[in-house]
Amino acid sequence: MKAIRIATLAAALCVGMTSVAAAQGTEPQGQGQGRGERMGGMLLKDINLTDAQKAQVKTIRDKYVPQQMELRKAAQATGSMDDATRTKMMDLQTKQAAEIRAVLTADQQAQFDKNLAELKARMDARRNGSS
Repeated sequence: MKAIRIATLAAALCVGMTSVAAAQGTEPQGQGQGRGERMGGMLLKDINLTDAQKAQVKTIRDKYVPQQMELRKAAQATGSMDDATRTKMMDLQTKQAAEIRAVLTADQQAQFDKNLAELKARMDARRNGSS
């Protein structure tokens, strides 16, 4: 059960990290932003990254995007995501989350963990039918 929770959190984190740089930027985000961009903003809410941290997070994200896109394309080709593909995606997301979290200071990690818990609670509420 704990492994499933961790995998679910990692999945949410990965989706959320698709635009960490945009979420930390000073430019206003457009209405056309995607789900991943909103989640990235939620996960880094109240966390002020230094320029060096922003660069590190972007490098980490860029490392995982091609692999994630490949898995998404495979799922789109079949019309659904099988358990093996879902497991691979969650593994990538877990690794990415761990790398990004390692870039943060202890105080930032505490806020990151709090944001992740809030996101998980929202996802659980949606899954259980209440919004």
